[in-house]
Amino acid sequence: MKKHYYIIAFLLHFSGAGAQSFTVEQKAQFNKSETIQLMTGGNSTIKGQAFAKDNRSGIKGIAVLNINKRQYAPKGTSIIVMPQTAYFKEWQEVSKKYEKEGKIVELHKEARACIKVIQVKDDKGSFEINNLMPGQYLLITGFNYIQDKQQTYTLGYANTYINNTLQSSREIQGHHYFKIISEANIRKSVTIKKDGDVEDVNLRQTL
Repeated sequence: MKKHYYIIAFLLHFSGAGAQSFTVEQKAQFNKSETIQLMTGGNSTIKGQAFAKDNRSGIKGIAVLNINKRQYAPKGTSIIVMPQTAYFKEWQEVSKKYEKEGKIVELHKEARACIKVIQVKDDKGSFEINNLMPGQYLLITGFNYIQDKQQTYTLGYANTYINNTLQSSREIQGHHYFKIISEANIRKSVTIKKDGDVEDVNLRQTL
């Protein structure tokens, strides 16, 4: 995943991300007890589906049909759930400045422990995040998917002549079926207004 690769890798505790990491002093203070309460002490739920929708033709000058319009995140795909408190928002803004250089701004260990990581639970990209309090949350996920495509091309033309005069011409088409591997990288902000609300969202990337 190219966009946000290092941040995702860091939050998921991947090793060998290949990025230089360092710390910065933030203006906003981290409150562990309030953050844990926000992430675990409520009765609200965020649920939905994670998928990519690729409408690109892929081959210039040749008609290509994307057979599966919606490519779901595979079962087991990780979804990061980050509370959008002042502390986490500031960390994201600082991280953006260094991400293009392949550098990671380290998130405090206690803050990182407050981030939820849930998994897609079926082959339709379904997910559910429970026990949230009212507030704003950032959902981040990334996955590879395989697209089944059909390429249509012209083999030639069937011409009809009468008395050596062309009367009609019909295109003869051929079809080629193939698969390609693509990447989805999705971020979505979700707001819960009151305790007990259920927010139904799509984590969707349209290409």
